[in-house]
Amino acid sequence: MRAVDVAIWEQDVLDPVVLELCRLRIAQLLGAEAALRERSPAALAAGLDEAAVAELPSWPSSERFDARLRACLGHAEQVLIDAQGVSDGQAAEVVAAIGEGGFLVLTYACGFFETTQRARIVLGERS
Repeated sequence: MRAVDVAIWEQDVLDPVVLELCRLRIAQLLGAEAALRERSPAALAAGLDEAAVAELPSWPSSERFDARLRACLGHAEQVLIDAQGVSDGQAAEVVAAIGEGGFLVLTYACGFFETTQRARIVLGERS
């Protein structure tokens, strides 16, 4: 699991800030408090904006999030809620925003974030 985590953050296909915002949004939806307190060093190095983190719950309407981030955050939420429900149109929107490679990295990363956060909750790392 550590090797997968490292690989996600060291890949050069998708911006680590996008990944971190998606990771944090998944944590918010799951109530994964421990994960919400953490920040990816790669995302911090890439310029993660804490103001954006603070506005993450209102990403669909906040002007802080552009169309690219909205596509990625919407995909992250859909993968969490119902991965089978990702529509062709939604997938095409994400591919248009971040490319096919970015789509694959994002989809894989979101599944990994969900799995690890749920495991931490079960193991009692909620607070």
